[in-house]
Amino acid sequence: SSHFASGREGLSCQRGVSVQFAMGGLVATLAFPAPPVPPYYYERDLLKRSDLVYLTTFEDERIPAVHVKGPRQPGSRRHLTLLYSHGNAEDIGLHLPYIDELARDLKVDVFSYEYVGYSLSRLQGAQPTEDGCIRSVDAAWRYLVDELKIPPKDIVIFGRSIGSGPSVDIASRKVEGSSGSPLDVAGVLLQSPIESGARVAFGPMTSYLGYSLDIFKNYEKIDKITAPVAIMHGTADTVVKVTNGENLHKMLKSPFRPLWIDGHGHNDMPNDRCFAYAKSFLDTLR
Repeated sequence: SSHFASGREGLSCQRGVSVQFAMGGLVATLAFPAPPVPPYYYERDLLKRSDLVYLTTFEDERIPAVHVKGPRQPGSRRHLTLLYSHGNAEDIGLHLPYIDELARDLKVDVFSYEYVGYSLSRLQGAQPTEDGCIRSVDAAWRYLVDELKIPPKDIVIFGRSIGSGPSVDIASRKVEGSSGSPLDVAGVLLQSPIESGARVAFGPMTSYLGYSLDIFKNYEKIDKITAPVAIMHGTADTVVKVTNGENLHKMLKSPFRPLWIDGHGHNDMPNDRCFAYAKSFLDTLR
């Protein structure tokens, strides 16, 4: 599950620069509640998987990733790989059943990487940051495209919640040190995406006041994505309000019909409906 807490009350009596610094620290804290999972949990499941690989970022940080191989879609022109960026209050060890189901039901391969400062990286003492997440997704991209030689046109970038941050970021630009560009991916899929960290926590005006301290400014980047983009969001989401998804959808260059799921929130999005929507999107790409 993912969560942002509201920090309005704690900032109500502060002004000026102190508000900005308080907001910047709070945005980072809200965005990165890496689950405090004990080491034995990873030893029991994650570390026993045959599809576990390790990536190295440009700053020599070591992060785990899992490459789940799914069945082929009969009659399709290409077999797609989802590059998955998970939500903020989960980690790669906690969502293994989900990505296994994703690969099986959508008939795709799923490459799920970890953020610097989460799971095994957290146990090594690393702290999560926006830059660390970007270095992580870049390392995942280089592994898929430059080591495994998967063409960008066979990759779909998929981000959930805070994972929409690294997903939108990489889909809107080229990657240093890679022979392939994310601008050429087959598509981008976003579930419960954020406009930015500060806009989720405090609303649109605060992100202007504390612009330099804001993180994952998807609202600035999403219109640079050239691939088709599909967005799904729950209308009753109290963590990341559905207006985030609606506003991002309005900015798209190549929009796919969105899915607004009535009555559902951030952590109870029904997998059957989300998977059916994702499959309908993927079927237009393969």
